[in-house]
Amino acid sequence: MNGQTQPSVEYVSNFEGYFYQVAATLVGKQIAVQTTRSTIQGTLSNVTPDHIVVLVSKVPFYIRNQEIVWVTQSIK
Repeated sequence: MNGQTQPSVEYVSNFEGYFYQVAATLVGKQIAVQTTRSTIQGTLSNVTPDHIVVLVSKVPFYIRNQEIVWVTQSIK
């Protein structure tokens, strides 16, 4: 606008291919996810390179991979 160039913004995220592949096998299953704040239990509905989506009572929780400590399949 004023003749000055705007600085570019670049988003950088670590891609953990092994986690992505394993998590993808759990889609549609009951899981427990330990985050840096708490444990969330629900149905894994989606896996993307930077986050997962867990449905808890039909409410989606979007959890960034950087916040995940561990994931396990729940027995319910």
